Order: sequence, then structure tokens, then C-alpha cells
Amino acid sequence: MILIGQRLAIKPMTEEDIPAVRTIELDVFPTPWPSNAYHRELRANRSAHYSCLWRDAEIAAYSGLWSVGEEAHVTTIGVRRGDQGHGLGKVMFAHLVNQSYALGANFMSLEVRPTNEPAIHLYETFGFKVLGRRRGYYTDNGEDAMVMWSDLIHAPRFKARFLEIAKDLGVEGLGELPEPGWPRI
Repeated sequence: MILIGQRLAIKPMTEEDIPAVRTIELDVFPTPWPSNAYHRELRANRSAHYSCLWRDAEIAAYSGLWSVGEEAHVTTIGVRRGDQGHGLGKVMFAHLVNQSYALGANFMSLEVRPTNEPAIHLYETFGFKVLGRRRGYYTDNGEDAMVMWSDLIHAPRFKARFLEIAKDLGVEGLGELPEPGWPRI
């Protein structure tokens, strides 16, 4: 359940946001990215798109993806520990899907720990499926990663599911939603 009465806004991540993002990341992930990774992503990676979810005047969550050809690859989603379980991960994932439409992607992919059942459930809610495994992917414990993919995001069934989820989020900065059905060429 999204926190009722809270002002939520998604904005592009800036270098000034990185300390708050790092604080969240260090608290919620066993293997956080190196301290310079977000600076490098924002400055030098043209394929990278990172955003922050502001709840009132604080960053409560963040997300990122790489847009490469027809694929949008989710690189990260983090929600501040005290804000977990309130739908903010769902908001950020919907934002990533919507960004993928805006960037002209056809498919989305991501890796997730098999033990991260809430995240897996979220991705399945959006229509993602497990299509592979990366052995020993996580360096903290050697855990495998499940590789999840979307169907063609422009297919009416996938898009209808996304639009049904997104319509009730009511978050500033989610972006213009795609038109239902197949895109016009």
C-alpha cells in the first residue's frame, strides 16, 4: 500500500543525490556498488538512466536502467528500509517500465536473487518470467541470479497489465503513459 497523504515525486538522479542513494544502498544491500559507480554512471554512461523517488523532501527510493538497442536492462532498485513494504518499489519499477517505453525499448531484463521473494513477486506482477540463471553471480555469498525478462512490452496484453498497475499510482514524474494496444508506426 502506497503511503496515503505523502507527496511523491520521481526526478532524474543528480550527483547531489548520490550521498542519499549511497546511504540507502549501504543499508539495504549486502553487496552495494562501489562508491564511485553512480558518479561514473551519471557522467559517462550514455545508456544509463537513473531516478530518485522523493517522499516529501527526502529520497525514499531510487532506480536505474541501461538502454541498449531494443533492450532496457534494470540495473538497480533500492528502497529505504523504513519505507519498504509500502509500494515504493512498485512505483519505481513502474517508472522503469514507462521509461523503457519512452526510450523505444522492446524488451526488459533484470537479475534478482532467488531468495528475494518480494522482488520476484513484484516483477511477476508486471509479467516478467524467469528465463535463465547466472551461476555464482552475487559476490557476497556466491548465490546465483535468476534472469527475468519481459514479453514484448508493446504487446497489448503486457501493456494492458502495465497500464492497469500504473493508473492508480498517482506519482508526479512517472511520465506520460503509452497508448493502449500496438504502437502506431
